[in-house]
Amino acid sequence: MTTPQNAPQNDRWLRAVGYGLLAEIATIFTIVAVVLVYRYLIARNLSDEDYVAFAQRAGAILGVIGGTLYVYLFARRLMRFLSARFVAHGVVVAMAAIALSIGGSIAGHQGVPSAYLLASALKLLAGALAGWLASTQAHRTS
Repeated sequence: MTTPQNAPQNDRWLRAVGYGLLAEIATIFTIVAVVLVYRYLIARNLSDEDYVAFAQRAGAILGVIGGTLYVYLFARRLMRFLSARFVAHGVVVAMAAIALSIGGSIAGHQGVPSAYLLASALKLLAGALAGWLASTQAHRTS
């Protein structure tokens, strides 16, 4: 049985996982939105092959950049609920995003493209950076 003192700490770790999942979902929504805008508003008269090629390029670029940015933003959002272990929580946000990304890739592509290695490394750096910045800010105010 957990004590009330332990429940908030566990909640923060669960929140970190949730924010990581939200970061990856936001990345997916961004890619889908960009592809749909391109197809229905910007370039309406292309072939299906052209749209598939654009979607692959957009996914590769936005997956890396967007995934990194969203991990950083969601990890920074998490930091306001913490009083310690900032970097560890930022890394948990990144790990949850990476797990969803790789799991989705394996399910959808039956493999993991090499670009996912770069994206995963950048997500880890983004989560750790968000935690480190929060840690330095917390030390300045205390």
